[in-house]
Amino acid sequence: MAGFEVDTKLFRELGELLVGRDSTALVELVKNSYDADATKVEIYGVGLADEGGEIVVSDDGTGMNDAEFSKGFLTIAGRSKSDGERRSPWFERRFTGEKGVGRLAAHKLARMLEVASRRWDGTPRDPLGGFAAIGGVDAIIDWDAVEAQPTLASVEGTGAVVVESVGNAVGTAGTSLRLHNLRRKWTPRDLARFHGEVATLTPPELLVEPLPSTVVRKPVLFESPFVRDARNPGAFPSRVGR
Repeated sequence: MAGFEVDTKLFRELGELLVGRDSTALVELVKNSYDADATKVEIYGVGLADEGGEIVVSDDGTGMNDAEFSKGFLTIAGRSKSDGERRSPWFERRFTGEKGVGRLAAHKLARMLEVASRRWDGTPRDPLGGFAAIGGVDAIIDWDAVEAQPTLASVEGTGAVVVESVGNAVGTAGTSLRLHNLRRKWTPRDLARFHGEVATLTPPELLVEPLPSTVVRKPVLFESPFVRDARNPGAFPSRVGR
């Protein structure tokens, strides 16, 4: 019987189509952290001006276990963000990511991806300590080794993708993505573009802070507007370092 085969260059083709610039690709990974109820995202780059540099994106979100990683990251066009109400479990943020763009972004940025994620145990979030963890997943994806295979069906067993369940993890939940052996150099213009794009993920303070009494003397309808994307309040700052 005839059937479909998917060439491993699918990642490259879709990445170029859906993720135009490296700065946009990095923003897509920050959006994944937002969807995971993170309140902090740290982005650290090393050797960005040289070929083969490294970028690490770390957050304090709800994280993943091996089953969720396989369903959400290793499943092409997965439905993990399209089923149900499309909201995050704790802050009930409306999902910003879809169609596996985060996976394509990781491929576009670097030749190698290392994932270390610790999964939320489901207990109430500590305002200071964040989500408590139980279990998780460690994974490595060698994109060059993946593309060395003719089809996606032939990747299994080659060592191009390694996923290990972490069953006894405790501590704080969250995810760290290490993108090393970057495909392209980052110029000052690229960095400036990324700073500009990532700044649009949160509303300007001018729009959400209470108005001073010198601006409006009469009582207003509300002290500060509520961001519609989240039903429960939860800040989402990011910090970028080089």
